[in-house]
Amino acid sequence: MPSSPLPFVVALSGLSSTGKSTIATHLPLIFPPPHYTLTILHVDDFYKPQAHLPFRAGHLDWDCTGSLDWPKLEAAVRSWRAGKQVAEGKVNPQPDSDTGVAGGGEGITQALVEELRGEFQGAAAAASQRVLILDGFLLFTPSVPSSFRSLLDLKVLLRAPYAEAKRRREARSGYTTMEGWWEDPPGYFDTVVWPNYVEENQGFFVGGDVEGDVDEERCQKEAVKAKMGVDGALGEVLRWVSGEMVTALEERGKGEGRRALPLTSC
Repeated sequence: MPSSPLPFVVALSGLSSTGKSTIATHLPLIFPPPHYTLTILHVDDFYKPQAHLPFRAGHLDWDCTGSLDWPKLEAAVRSWRAGKQVAEGKVNPQPDSDTGVAGGGEGITQALVEELRGEFQGAAAAASQRVLILDGFLLFTPSVPSSFRSLLDLKVLLRAPYAEAKRRREARSGYTTMEGWWEDPPGYFDTVVWPNYVEENQGFFVGGDVEGDVDEERCQKEAVKAKMGVDGALGEVLRWVSGEMVTALEERGKGEGRRALPLTSC
């Protein structure tokens, strides 16, 4: 009798406007049923009420870990891991629409999606795979509750150069929130978004330089995979994330296989 597929949680984290939501929404197209069952949870659905958000530099801070309802998010992930359905709704269904990333995405074409689907068809899927994709920011940094971080099987950090991330963020007209509509005030990226990202992620980089080299030893210890995206090359980021997911699933499968081997005597 076939065993139920084990849950596998992928955290797509990183700086605002690096294409996380675009990558997340394309993964189910590359890994379709029956081999894979992918669910997407968007962290934008787990903000605290606006009245409870912290402030930074005189502004409401939507871009720090303190802005999220971690108990609620953790409960949703635990519920999914236990085999229950979770809602996939989203406040901002197309968060990158003002940057030209959403829909097809920079460098993401139908031909690429079909190519990757063919390349990974059946990979890591001798049995069906049940995967949860978390699309958010600051999902596994030090200030995130350790009880939540322990639920993550693959931690992916998507990067972007400061200038490119700022251009994308400031090109957005605004965001739909639970309470209404939010527009970044002038200077918000430099006084809120970027400082939060640097403070939370600098430990993953040599000398704390988030635009420099990844600290391989630290990332290996924390099981974090980091990738610098380049303008117009989101397709290559999608290829890389897909490959990392398959590799991690295959490694998990090998580990399960080793534990399942019968004991023999000499």
